[in-house]
Amino acid sequence: MFDANLTDTEVDGICDGYTQNAAKIRYLRSLGLTVERKPNGRPLVNRRHYDAIRGGGTSSSTNFAGAAQPAWGVH
Repeated sequence: MFDANLTDTEVDGICDGYTQNAAKIRYLRSLGLTVERKPNGRPLVNRRHYDAIRGGGTSSSTNFAGAAQPAWGVH
C-alpha cells in the first residue's frame, strides 16, 4: 500500500543528527519542504511534495532523466 506521507523512520533518516522534533521541522522547512506537525509533535511531510522538491520520485511526471538534454561536446 502506498503511504502518502513519509514514515517516521524516513524523516529520521533525512534529519540525521537532529533529535528534537522542533529541530527536525526547522531543518525540513529549510530544505524548502512544507511540514505539518503530527498530534505527537513529530514532523509530517507529504511524500509527493518531498519527491518533487528533493528529486527522489520515480514517477514519470517527476522524473526528467529521459528529457532532451543539450549536447555539450565539441562538434
